[in-house]
Amino acid sequence: MSVSFSFGDGTSGQKPQVSLNMEQAMTLIVERAKQLVNRVIENRGHDSPPFLPEEFVRLQGIKKIEKADLGETSAVLLRFHDGYMIRVNQKQSSVRQNFSCAHEIGHILFNELTLEPYIQSIEYRTFNPKIRIYESSTWREREARAAARERFCDVAAAELLMPESVFSKYLLDSGVSISSIEQLAKIFRVSIPSTAIRIAEICPEPCLALLWQSRPKNEPKGLRLAWSIGPGRKPRGKVTYVPAHTFVNHTSNLYKAYQGDSPIKSWKKISGDRRLTMESKGFGHGERRYVISLAFLNR
Repeated sequence: MSVSFSFGDGTSGQKPQVSLNMEQAMTLIVERAKQLVNRVIENRGHDSPPFLPEEFVRLQGIKKIEKADLGETSAVLLRFHDGYMIRVNQKQSSVRQNFSCAHEIGHILFNELTLEPYIQSIEYRTFNPKIRIYESSTWREREARAAARERFCDVAAAELLMPESVFSKYLLDSGVSISSIEQLAKIFRVSIPSTAIRIAEICPEPCLALLWQSRPKNEPKGLRLAWSIGPGRKPRGKVTYVPAHTFVNHTSNLYKAYQGDSPIKSWKKISGDRRLTMESKGFGHGERRYVISLAFLNR
């Protein structure tokens, strides 16, 4: 969860051309994030990761990052007349804090570029398919716009912490496989799921990133699909790459990845009767145990 508050008078920027679509608007915020990364690289004189939020703070008029107990909230962005302050949840992991802070910086970039007009007329079905039918259309549209806004900021955060030009080099050096995810996550100081998503977004070899979680205790033993990302960033056509079965039982090869620590290779049927080679590995412990899979389109 991310919350933004504003204090004092805000500054208004130039409105973007309304002829641009959502995809082009997303490109704008990515390019703005890349500009910040380039300034950091220029200031420090090298492009070696990690890229931490503290390095971007000075460039965006943020007075400080303060750690506090925020309950269930990951971070808040406070805006005063003389600048911003980010308050981040001290109880969450360091990698979660890094992404939360970068996400709040994304809100600043979103406001600078005046991207709000792009999310005023989006269709709620695109962003929130689980909305109950009896809820008002006004509420649904508001929720959809909020989800779109958060997505913009997540995209910016990913570019800040895992710059495409740098991440691509490290990915190719380590090799595109499930075994490289943990190493890349440590190098860039981001979470395992964020690393997997980044691979699916920018990998030159088209692939999907999938996250599987244990079924609830009152259901048969097995795993359920939590999300599937890729290939690439564009949402268009991704429905083609949804797994045909989003639940797997405890006798499957995929479940072996959940039980052990070694990578497991298997096949996964994707909508349209296409079978993809898939590599999977378990991460986390106890109730937070999960499985990440990479499914490759051309192997």
